[in-house]
Amino acid sequence: MTLISTVISNLGIIQASDSNLTSERNAAGTGRKVFRLGFAHGALSIAGCYSVDSRSMQLWMPNCIQAYRRTNGPTLEGFAAYLRQRLSSEMTADERRNGSLIHVAGYATDSVGEKHPEMWFVRNFDRIDESTGEYRDPNDQFEVSEDFWNRDYLTSATRSAVRAGGSQRYFNGFPPGRIAFHGLTQLLGAFFRQVWDHPNWQFRPPRTLDELASFVKLEMYSVTTIFRSSDYSAPFIGGAIQLVKIAPPAGTVTL
Repeated sequence: MTLISTVISNLGIIQASDSNLTSERNAAGTGRKVFRLGFAHGALSIAGCYSVDSRSMQLWMPNCIQAYRRTNGPTLEGFAAYLRQRLSSEMTADERRNGSLIHVAGYATDSVGEKHPEMWFVRNFDRIDESTGEYRDPNDQFEVSEDFWNRDYLTSATRSAVRAGGSQRYFNGFPPGRIAFHGLTQLLGAFFRQVWDHPNWQFRPPRTLDELASFVKLEMYSVTTIFRSSDYSAPFIGGAIQLVKIAPPAGTVTL
């Protein structure tokens, strides 16, 4: 399947993914899974089915982005809706059954000209099985939601964490890898805080987007390393880490 990770902080936004592709539970080379949008300060990452109407996402997605760029006043929200409609109408029945999960993240502009981060989630899965972590019930029609600015950032816990120099993270992909990734980030986070709090050491949390990207790469590489030593039929997560850094544009609000 894959592993995708979206990180939102005051330093900027990061979209990251592994590179491996699989077909019928076997290795199928590598492919591009992170795409800059061009019409906005943003990028998307994809997990799940890697084709639309039998066309590789590596070809289909750039063409989809280009087609939307030619519309009047392109926005992140508008693109997420456009992507939902095209996937719903163009994917074959077999492709929809494989399921897709797409993160569209970037900076949107409000009515007074200020910019803020958004994370639009396009998918055709209804739910995650609470006991196994597996994605369940892929639908013929895709749905879309904005999960950061209009949901998670409204909670005091998220606001406090981001204001204290932390980040809000979203990740999806092959269930065992996704679950291992979640546990890994929790353990690494606790370890890093101990290191940064050591009274005689001069280590510190990231202060730049480049520094934050290094930590995200470390997290992703840790999971790809686990898959190099496994008995799965294919390395469902692996290969080079693809990463796009999106710096806050001028006029971005401080979270």
